[in-house]
Amino acid sequence: MARPTQPRRRRTTRDIEDLPNLFDSVEIDMTRHDIAGEVIDRERTRQRARTAADASDQSIEINTEALKRPEAIRFMSFGSGSSGNCAYIGTKRAGLLIDAGVDGKFVEKSLKDNGIDPASIAGILLTHDHSDHVRFAYQLLRSNKHFLLYCTPRSLSGLLRRHSISRRIKDYHKPIYKEITFEAAGFSITAFETSHDGSDNMGFAINRGKHHFVVATDTGIITERADHYMQQANYIMLESNYDRRMLMNGRYPEYLKARVAGDRGHLDNVDAAAYVRGLLAGGPVPALTHVFLCHLSEENNTPEIAMREMRRAIEETGRTVGDASGSPVSRAADIQIAALPRFAVSPLYIFR
Repeated sequence: MARPTQPRRRRTTRDIEDLPNLFDSVEIDMTRHDIAGEVIDRERTRQRARTAADASDQSIEINTEALKRPEAIRFMSFGSGSSGNCAYIGTKRAGLLIDAGVDGKFVEKSLKDNGIDPASIAGILLTHDHSDHVRFAYQLLRSNKHFLLYCTPRSLSGLLRRHSISRRIKDYHKPIYKEITFEAAGFSITAFETSHDGSDNMGFAINRGKHHFVVATDTGIITERADHYMQQANYIMLESNYDRRMLMNGRYPEYLKARVAGDRGHLDNVDAAAYVRGLLAGGPVPALTHVFLCHLSEENNTPEIAMREMRRAIEETGRTVGDASGSPVSRAADIQIAALPRFAVSPLYIFR
């Protein structure tokens, strides 16, 4: 027997005004299909959480320090020789002067001309108390009151004893001691013994990150401690004071010739070049990239003679030599050499 048919219900219509607007709150009747979908989504979320937990047990450590680009350091000289010595070393944020034997106004102007604010300089590293290294120290300190004077107590005593300098320079003194490392302008600095006839003589090993800069000026011989630090150096500022033949045949009196050539005097071209040759020949020293010849005598030397002697010595070790000019040919060389100008500002060298 056929089942009785149910009368079809007529589909009701709603006026358009009764339909919900876009921003009306609408209650949604969740169907069986919607509930199943929600269950599936919850399960997927749990799976993702379990996967993330498993991955955390297999994490890879990333050395973010290795990804950082090493900070460049900058170096320039404002004059090098018995007429006056002063140089700058620093980073983009801070720096130091090495000696103060050049007019302070000239130094400040040269810094600004190269985009370096004197306010970023922490102070002056003093190698010893001779006039050509300290003559303008108090002038620089007085006009830049934030500067400190980094030297040993013996150097300061010698400076006050030898020169007519205000005793108020002591207000700026920051005592340092040889072989005891200190921090200044973001650099780690160690003073070491040199052989000269000042009250207390020193060179400096100036380090920051991968950069190792060594200053060894006004020394009659390469001391054991100077050698220790130069073996680790990327950049060396080394005295190459005189040509022996020019000195001996020149017009200096005999006592002065003996003083210059003595163990507590100055380093000549041949000895400076022989030292660098031995440094390179003694074993692989891939770190050394620049040699700056400093404190050249106006009377008994020329940049050409000093450079020729150093170039010959380095080439004897099989290395190629550039002139530190930054040209493509020069950059391709193993080691750069330059003679720092006696009276003029050198280029601003940037080491990356």
